[in-house]
Amino acid sequence: MSKESLPPSARCRLHLAKSIHRQPCLANFLFAAAVVSVNNRFDMNRIAAWFLLLGLSAGVTATEYRFDRTRDIVYKEIDGKKLRLNAFVPKGDGPFPAVLVVHGGAWRAGSRTQLTMYAKSLARRGFSCFSIDYRLAPRHKSPAQIEDCRDAVRWIRQHAASYRSDPGRIGAIGYSAGGQLVSLLATTGLSKADDPKGVGTKITAAVAGGAPTDFRSTSENSRMFSYWLGGSRSDKPEVYHAASPAAFADKDDAPIFFYNGSADMFVPVKTHPAVGYAGPTALHAALKKAGVETDMHIIKGAGHLFAIFNKTALDAGYAFLDKHLKPSNTLHVFLLAGQSNMQGQGVVDFDHPKYYNSGRGILKNVMKNTERAHLYEHIVDAKGDWIVRDDVFVRHQTGEELKTGGLSIGFTGYGGRHHIGPEFQIGHLVGQAYDEPVLLIKTAWGGKSIHRDFRPPSSGGATGEFYKKMLAEYREGLARLGDEFPQLAKREPELSGFVWLQGWNDMFDDEALKEYEANLINFVKDVRKEFGQPDLPVVIGELGNGGPKAGKNMLAIRTAQKAATAALGPNTAFVQTTQFARPAKESPNVGHGHHWFGNAESYFLIGDALGQALLRLAGK
Repeated sequence: MSKESLPPSARCRLHLAKSIHRQPCLANFLFAAAVVSVNNRFDMNRIAAWFLLLGLSAGVTATEYRFDRTRDIVYKEIDGKKLRLNAFVPKGDGPFPAVLVVHGGAWRAGSRTQLTMYAKSLARRGFSCFSIDYRLAPRHKSPAQIEDCRDAVRWIRQHAASYRSDPGRIGAIGYSAGGQLVSLLATTGLSKADDPKGVGTKITAAVAGGAPTDFRSTSENSRMFSYWLGGSRSDKPEVYHAASPAAFADKDDAPIFFYNGSADMFVPVKTHPAVGYAGPTALHAALKKAGVETDMHIIKGAGHLFAIFNKTALDAGYAFLDKHLKPSNTLHVFLLAGQSNMQGQGVVDFDHPKYYNSGRGILKNVMKNTERAHLYEHIVDAKGDWIVRDDVFVRHQTGEELKTGGLSIGFTGYGGRHHIGPEFQIGHLVGQAYDEPVLLIKTAWGGKSIHRDFRPPSSGGATGEFYKKMLAEYREGLARLGDEFPQLAKREPELSGFVWLQGWNDMFDDEALKEYEANLINFVKDVRKEFGQPDLPVVIGELGNGGPKAGKNMLAIRTAQKAATAALGPNTAFVQTTQFARPAKESPNVGHGHHWFGNAESYFLIGDALGQALLRLAGK
């Protein structure tokens, strides 16, 4: 069919489509006309419908999920007005992660039907979606809009079971004004404990399109937003601040994905040239500085309206929600290896005056140190009992027994629960950093050298018995995962890091000392090769017993460990430990200098340093 044979209305729509493609400014103009005009004869819903009639859909990809749709659900009543939402819930048992869908329209126009295509597309991907109305300006000034969004999150959380949704996994997506609102949700969310309503408004991740994120730079006397914010910035500085997501960026914020047209004149990528308010770059930069995961997709040549429907941007945004909201089946496994100091000698609670120096340097007492007491707050509960984590697990085969269970005290070479090793704080750190569960497999034996006992194949000669034993115990731990840790049986193990803490025995043999650097390099390379992970994060802990002052042989080992780390290149870290040495008089085992005098603080801080190095290598 030729365009001449089309009816006049169709030819008009075709001409408009081509014009918008060629002229991003036209899209900006249409948007501005839609959301700013007083009579509001053309709102965003109508423009979206035009695009759909034109065949310019968002291009989102459906998955295997069918979904149920329920319209006109009342989620809030205020000032005699009923606020409603539409729910799009995948068929199946669930629970599915939930997504709040927030429309645009300059906070004064639009409705819950505006971004229905987003809600449908996400429902097909396995998300329960809730597209909401909220109170509109100028009748309702800020913060009415964000308050309604927060109440919608609360409603989703409270009614999750009725809609096959997971109350612990709630995300949000919005465009334009909706992008600003979901960004504000992501940066100001409250936990259940902090929420005055006792529900919680925290979300897990957000996707914000065409979003203004900082109104604090708006021209002081501009009245562009007075209909929404109640006056100019000079009149209402606190309101402009409260409406700016970038003002609240910190490390605890939810990750945010931004998308924006490069030719957007209504919400420029950076700063509006006339009015001064900032687009997505302001919050994107603030989140990066705070260490929060964030990404931004710039759509070349697109104006404010046309960016709504960009397939590439939407696919990336949906993938971002997949990553952060859908549960991973991964089990992060860390292999910890070495000698007796990896086994662990830090005394927890023995305080005999003769044998344990009256409890000096034991864990129960170092926790009371007023300068560092905050470091230990996470290891006991409100009653003062030792925390047993349900997301971090340990496997350690001692000479007499196999120790397995949730991370706590006691996973050392000694019987009972009276000692800690580096695994203790390593486990707490990685457990906090990863959403998925963690398994530490600890393989350590006292009195061993890398020259003979742990000798790697690449060093030539007979491969060390304990090198082979280390690998065998790791593989046994994975093979017996279902028996030893039934809660982890269906997860996919992934070796996420390796920690090596050893060195003492090699300094008493001239040949071993001479070859230590080469043996350590070969050892790490062989371990990586064995597991098929050339980029496996490896952390090497310094032989730091006794502190900075040491004999020439110990100093030679330290130098070799540092040099080997440098030679191994990226994804390898050397951790200095000498600064964690404590005097014998401040420690429980005054004659055990080779075991850090049994000082629990030393072992805790060593574990902390090793764990932090692991996380840096992992980009956490």
